[in-house]
Order: sequence, then structure tokens, then C-alpha cells
Amino acid sequence: MRRESIEMFECMKCGGAFQLSAAAHKTSDSDEIIDGALVCSSCDTKVPIVRGIPRFVGSESYAACWGFQWNRFDRIQIDSVMRNDLSRDRFYKTTGWPHRMEGQRILEVGCGAGRFTQLALETGAEVVSFDLSSSVEAAWRNNAGHPKLTLFQGSIYEIPLHQESFDKIFCMGVLQFCPDVEGAFRSMLPFLRPNGEIVVDVYEKSKGFPPLKTFVRPFTKRMGAEKLYKLLSMTIPPAFDLKRAIHRLPAVGPPLSNLVPIGPLSHVERGLNYTDDELKQVKILSALNMLSPAFEHPQRMEDVRRWFAQTDLVEVELKRGYNGINAKGRRPN
Repeated sequence: MRRESIEMFECMKCGGAFQLSAAAHKTSDSDEIIDGALVCSSCDTKVPIVRGIPRFVGSESYAACWGFQWNRFDRIQIDSVMRNDLSRDRFYKTTGWPHRMEGQRILEVGCGAGRFTQLALETGAEVVSFDLSSSVEAAWRNNAGHPKLTLFQGSIYEIPLHQESFDKIFCMGVLQFCPDVEGAFRSMLPFLRPNGEIVVDVYEKSKGFPPLKTFVRPFTKRMGAEKLYKLLSMTIPPAFDLKRAIHRLPAVGPPLSNLVPIGPLSHVERGLNYTDDELKQVKILSALNMLSPAFEHPQRMEDVRRWFAQTDLVEVELKRGYNGINAKGRRPN
């Protein structure tokens, strides 16, 4: 954590300012704090700094599965690693923001492994990013030492920052996994400056027959992410190889291979040139993402429209896009 980042934080108990503990240590060649604590000057609340990250919450929560997931798959959604622009396309098409934003401050709510953190930093803006889970460690590994990044572990429902501090806020791939989705949305609004923009996305609720995962999740989410990962790792790769072998059979192979329900054998048509081993890992991650979260609350378009209508946000835009429903609004001056 950068020493200058301390002034951004506000004690959730009393609203006081934080100071660095006397016992804190920093790296020898920079001003990065690697361990110690933030101490409230008013009520003596202490927030540990562990491996360079302030921890306003513990890692044992409804988001524990995400900590396991993104520390295990910390690089698989990074565009430069996977040789594609999936994250970049989603970030800019969902936000509609410019590629250069020097002088602005961005809040990212729910960073995961830092796939969008990296892109926000590339704009030249100052970025503050957090997650409820220990996935902040993966985000740190992927963006370590960036001079404009402040990273911490905290809850969307109790954000320990000064209000009206951000020109832009985005929350992508997060809301549907919160226990109170609308409450999570509303918790971000006080941190938006006048004329600032907020962008969120959320799964859209199906109008037809519920997806198959709806019936499986009550069992799989109780397994715990690590056990589920082991099960998926034992079943998906051989199923993929079986599907590949069937697909190669003359004439009947391609239609017959569709009986193996693990998705396509290639994404070349989408411009994604994964190797077979990479695609197996992508499929394991996708299944883990669907089946391990404690909560999953898709929303209706009319409900998201109501959220925005009950705020003072203007220039509201709602559309269907990446991840389901994409929504955007601006706080007036």
C-alpha cells in the first residue's frame, strides 16, 4: 500500500482519519507499506495491513469461494496472458468511457483477480479497487506496484472511504452474487462526486424455464470451492477429450459429440485461439463460477430501471450486453 493512500480511508466506526502504526514496515526501495496496521486517530480501531493490502474485513465470508477461485485462476482472464481482448472489449463497451482519463479518480467495486483494474489503470486515472474476498491478492500480483493503484479488502456494504471522492465508479460481474443486490447498488452511490458516472452490470433473470444450474447449485455450493474444483478437474478434462474423439468420427461425429454437455471444442469463431489445455481450464473456471457462489440473484430489467429512478442520477442508460443488464447514470452537479 502506498503511504499517500492512507488519507483516502475513513473509519467505519466513527468517521475518523487513519494513521500508520509505528510498527509498520515498508519496502527498502519504495514507499510501499508491506505490513503493519492503520490506526484510527479517534477511536483506536486497527486495520491490519497484510502483504501490502489493508484488510478491513476477514476472508471468511460468503465470498470465500471467490478468493479460492481467483487465486487459483489468477491469470486466465488477463488479456495479455490469453492473447485476446475479451476484458478490454467488455470494459469499454459496458462503460463507454474514454481511453484516457488522467486527473480522474476511479473506484472499482469487486476487483476479483484484477482483469479490469489493469485496464482502468491504463487510462492514466488514479484507481482505488477492492474486493470482499482474498482475491485482492491475485489482483495485487497482476498489478503489483502500480503508482496509481490503491487496493484493499473490504465490503461493498461498508466502504471505508470518504464520500463524494470519485469521478467514476464501476462494478462489473459482482452484484448478482451479493446477498442484497439493490442494497449493494445503493451503497456505492454516496462515493460519487457531482457530475460523476457509475456503471454496473448484473445477470438478467430468465423469463422462461430456469437454467439447469438452478437445480444443481443447492448441492454444489455446499461442497465448498476447493472440493468442487477437484471434482471438476477430474471430470471436465476427460469429458473434453471424449468429446474431441467423438467429434472426429466421420459423418456422425459432430452431432453425436453434442451429447457431451461441456460446451464447444473451440472458440476460434470468436477470435479466441485457446489451446486445448487452456480451454479445459476455461471450462473448469466457468463451471466453478456457476456452481460455487453462496448467492446468485439475477435481476429483471424493470427492477434495475427502478433502482436508478429512485436516485438522483440523470442520463440513465440501460441495455442488454456483456453479463446481462448493463446500466449507467450520472450524478448531476
